[in-house]
Formats: sequence, C-alpha cells, structure tokens
Amino acid sequence: MNKAHQLNTAVSTDALKDNTEVALSCGITELIIANGSPDQVALLMPMIAFISQSCKSRWVTWIAPLHVTREFLQSFGVNTNFLRLIHCSDEASRLWITWEALAAGNSHTVISSPGKLTDKELKQLENAAYQGRCQGLLLRIR
Repeated sequence: MNKAHQLNTAVSTDALKDNTEVALSCGITELIIANGSPDQVALLMPMIAFISQSCKSRWVTWIAPLHVTREFLQSFGVNTNFLRLIHCSDEASRLWITWEALAAGNSHTVISSPGKLTDKELKQLENAAYQGRCQGLLLRIR
C-alpha cells in the first residue's frame, strides 16, 4: 500500500470517527424534575459538577434562575472556571438565549429551563445543538 493511500485511509477513518463522536455528543436531553422536590438539588448538582469537571476545552453554559450563584455551585463541587452563568427571568428571552448558546459552538453543554416547548421549538434547539456541536440539557419542572 502506498503512502498516499494510507494517508487517505487514515483521513477517512479519522473523519468518520470525528463525525461519530459529534453525533454521539450533540443533541438535546430533557430532565423532568418534580416541582418543589427537596431532592432537586441533590439530583442536579452532582450531574452539573461532573459535566463541569469533564470539559476543559469549551464552556458549560447555564441559563440559570436568579438564585443560582457561582458560590452556590462551587459548594457542590462545580468547576466554575469554565462555566458561563447567564441569568434571565424572561421566558421568551430564555428560549432565544438557549438557542444562541447552543448554536454558537463555544459550549460543550448548555443547561437551561426554557419552559414548555412546542415540537417546532424543540426541533430548533436540536438543530442549534448540532450546529454548535454541543449538547443541551433542558430542565423541566413538573
């Protein structure tokens, strides 16, 4: 086998591997949490801490409620060095900001509670996640 053929094979294999990794790490995950449950924090914070410790090359972006602060997150082991914390109280703006953060391509994970979504809005967020090569974690309160 000549070197050019070996190089083309390696490039093709690497491109396939990269596309597979992107497909596996992009998209939207929804987590439904019981309203007013005291276990919400106990369930959510270790997951966010794990995500924040796992990715050092891109941001974890959380479009968060006003009461969530860096100090609060640090108390649960969240690495805030690569965390963008965006506070937004308006639901319509939250959906738009979530879409922008997903599509921008500089976040590993975008966490948000955009409220009730139509199928069209969910599809738009999924498309934005693939465009930005990131994962979205949507938190829904039931």
